[in-house]
Amino acid sequence: MKADWVTKVADRIEASARQRKGENATIVCASGISPSGPIHLGNLREPFTVHLVVEELRGRGWKVDHIHSWDDYDRLRKVPAGIPAEYAKYIGMPYADIPDPFGEYDSYATRYITDFATGLSRLGIHPRYIRQSEAYRRGDYREQIKTAIRQRTEIFDILAEYQNLEGQKETVDERRAAYYPFKPYCENCHKDTTRLTSYRDEDAALTYVCDNCGYEGGYSLNERIDGKLVWKVDWPMRWSHEQVDFEPGGEDHSSPGSSYTVGQRIVQKVYGATAPQFIGYAFVGMGGRSKISSSAGTTATVSSALDIVEPAILRWLYARRANNQAFDIDYGQGLLRLYEEWDALVRQINKGMANEVNQRLFERATRTSTEEIVYTHKAVPFPLLTSVIDVTQANEEQVLRIISQTLPELEDLSTLRAELEPRFTCALNWVNNYLPDDERTQIRTSFDSDAFASFSAMDQASIRMLAERLDDSWNLATLTELMYSIPKIVRGLAVDTPPNDELKQAQRSFFIALYNLICGRDTGPRIPTLLLSIGLERARQLLTPVVDGGQEKKDQHLVTH
Repeated sequence: MKADWVTKVADRIEASARQRKGENATIVCASGISPSGPIHLGNLREPFTVHLVVEELRGRGWKVDHIHSWDDYDRLRKVPAGIPAEYAKYIGMPYADIPDPFGEYDSYATRYITDFATGLSRLGIHPRYIRQSEAYRRGDYREQIKTAIRQRTEIFDILAEYQNLEGQKETVDERRAAYYPFKPYCENCHKDTTRLTSYRDEDAALTYVCDNCGYEGGYSLNERIDGKLVWKVDWPMRWSHEQVDFEPGGEDHSSPGSSYTVGQRIVQKVYGATAPQFIGYAFVGMGGRSKISSSAGTTATVSSALDIVEPAILRWLYARRANNQAFDIDYGQGLLRLYEEWDALVRQINKGMANEVNQRLFERATRTSTEEIVYTHKAVPFPLLTSVIDVTQANEEQVLRIISQTLPELEDLSTLRAELEPRFTCALNWVNNYLPDDERTQIRTSFDSDAFASFSAMDQASIRMLAERLDDSWNLATLTELMYSIPKIVRGLAVDTPPNDELKQAQRSFFIALYNLICGRDTGPRIPTLLLSIGLERARQLLTPVVDGGQEKKDQHLVTH
């Protein structure tokens, strides 16, 4: 089987781990996210990239530890959308110490950590979580912090090589002398607006001044850790402490002077360790009418995606892209296409016709080394399901009755609802929350004589014939057959006449006429489904010409479903 990016990365990690740790070692793969606000689908690429590699390594027989760091000891930089403006007073404080704006969790950080971790669990991703606020305060990194401060001049010189010196008021020597890679959180205002003013190595005692409130304080790192290393030192420090073998990052992390480039040198120079294997991953955005942003609200979170996308399909969406391939997620019509593509893949799998690449992607989407991932095995087309839910105003009994007609193998209608999960709920959520008003199906309240009068004689005759035959054709299969037969019959052709361009045009004209009578526009859901959704009596009413002239104008005949 041809190697893809996952197997190639696993090959590199495997070779490196053998050399560094030996055959029976545990391979450590790391991911991390800062809970700065709602954690969006772009962030999902970080742990999911690691997860795919971890699963590959486990499949080869390795013991693998997937650690995921919650960087909840980072400072709040700005107030996201949807958070009260008064939260600006917490800027500079660690996420772990800021109260939950909605009063449901013990902190701001816990709110967003919980939501994202729940989504990861539903996707079959179960890392070993490390909250950095707890790890720092426990003293897990005490010796590494001391080492960094002790070697602060070496760290400064590495960082200085990549800095732009323009506009610097102090000389390099002055800045080197004042540089410390550790920032305490102020004991008075609890912000990181501090500067170390001294450090005594023999007892790890430091002093600092806070530029925000003017407080001057100090303590020994041997007693407590109330602060953290700056990011470009913190990251390589953790590589060393956790003995990380692999950690990806956004593509910006591997550019010259970036965190990984600098970290490679710091981890070797300061901690005498080797940087982990690294790959960059590309941007994930939102297509259609939505945009992705951690500061713009919650619509692009993993939990929101799992409201409308089956877990296995969401895994497949990420797994089928190379790590360096950017892509968009569309909650609009693109979602309907995604379901259709998935259903086509499942049909290939079930028939044994999928190629090696698609077979591998399907396996990564539907199972892990420890569990099966949820997807709907009785795959009623998602566009059909959403159309029926839309037109019937989510009348569950009516939806199930119509959908059952697409499943000839169905024996027990009472079990259908459960068999359609999680797709049924996803479709319901999508119609209720993401189907725009201008895309919803509108149904007329009475026959539109003005529209009918504008149709060709052939289309009028076709509509009359359909209305007359509804009673005897009231099921999905018969209605579908009838729809394509009527334009042939009114033209004196046999129903088995092969379609040509002229006949296809006639059928299209007939369909447009029907949509105008039923919906007041040229398009809509598949007409047999649409008719069944509105019911026999309503269908007959909208398709049967009336002779009295008391009809209202057509734009007054619409009711939004």
